[in-house]
Amino acid sequence: MYVIRAGKVRVIKESHGRQRVVTNLGPGDFFGEMAVVTGGPRSATVEVVEEAELLKVPTEKLQEMILGAGEVAIRLIRHLAERLEKANRFIDVLLEDDVSARVILEVQDVLEHAGGSSAPDITDTELALKLGIQANEVRRALRRLTRVGVVEVSSGFVLVKDRERLAEFLEFIRNSGGV
Repeated sequence: MYVIRAGKVRVIKESHGRQRVVTNLGPGDFFGEMAVVTGGPRSATVEVVEEAELLKVPTEKLQEMILGAGEVAIRLIRHLAERLEKANRFIDVLLEDDVSARVILEVQDVLEHAGGSSAPDITDTELALKLGIQANEVRRALRRLTRVGVVEVSSGFVLVKDRERLAEFLEFIRNSGGV
C-alpha cells in the first residue's frame, strides 16, 4: 500500500480494451490497500500526474497497524466504504443509455466534489477517460448540452452555466428516452 504525502496521482483501470480514470488522489489519500486486504493481484494502475512523494507501507506493517490501532482499521473501512459508494454511483451512470445523460451525471458528480464551483476541473478528454467512452462521443454530448444552454466548453474544459437546468435536462433525456 502507498500513502500520498505530496502531489497527485490518478487511478486507471482497463476493461475490454478501454482505459478509464477511476479516481484522482492527493495528499493524505492512499492506494494499493485492496491487494493487501484480498491478497490478490493489483486491479488498477496508478499514474503520477503531479510530482508526488509516496510512502510505501509493506503488507506486514499495514496488518500490524490494523491490529494495533483501531483508528487505522476504521480509516481503512471508511475508505473502502467510500470506494463502494462511488462504484455504486458509477454503476448508475453506466446504466444510462444516453451518452448525454452519462456526461451530465459525471459532471454533476465532479461538481458535487468541487465544493460548489460551477466550473468543474474536468475536460472533455478526462470525461471520456472517466466514462470509458470515446472522446468524440463525449464531445458530441457536450455540443448537445451547449446547444440547450446548460454548459459551455472552453479549451476543452467544461463550464456549467446553470446547474438547475442541467438537472432538468437530465430528467428530460430520461423521460424522452434519449431523444
